[in-house]
Amino acid sequence: TALKYLEQSLEISQDIGDRAGEGTTLNNIATTAYAKGDYDKALKYLKQSLDIHLEVGSRAMEGTTLNNISQIYDTRGDYDTALKYLEQSLEISQEIGDRAGEAVTSWNIGRIYQEQGDLIKAEQYISRAVELAKVIGHPLLEEWREGLAELRAEIKGR
Repeated sequence: TALKYLEQSLEISQDIGDRAGEGTTLNNIATTAYAKGDYDKALKYLKQSLDIHLEVGSRAMEGTTLNNISQIYDTRGDYDTALKYLEQSLEISQEIGDRAGEAVTSWNIGRIYQEQGDLIKAEQYISRAVELAKVIGHPLLEEWREGLAELRAEIKGR
């Protein structure tokens, strides 16, 4: 299974002292746990991953991991905590010029505001995600355009 290979990869990274690889693999194991609905396990691995990325100074993976952590809180309905992690992730993406990361994080922030009923803030972030996606040719552009159109229809209908 994928998990078995990820655990082998983690062991190899630990054996050879590849801390960045260890952090990335922990992130991947967490993604597998999240997909299975094991949010506690996913969160545990993501926090370990985050600690490692902070230690080795991998800002891009730090931002990705913060974004992934936010998704667990979003799934649990803890939107305030999710937004705190997303705001940190967005700041890192902007700081390092990671436009794809900025687009995804903007989209995720917008969706949370939409879930909370703050449609104006949602539109600001989702519009930004669509703009960035156009510039970089992001594969989710069409899906995001549809989401933005639905959001604008929802705003108009109020």
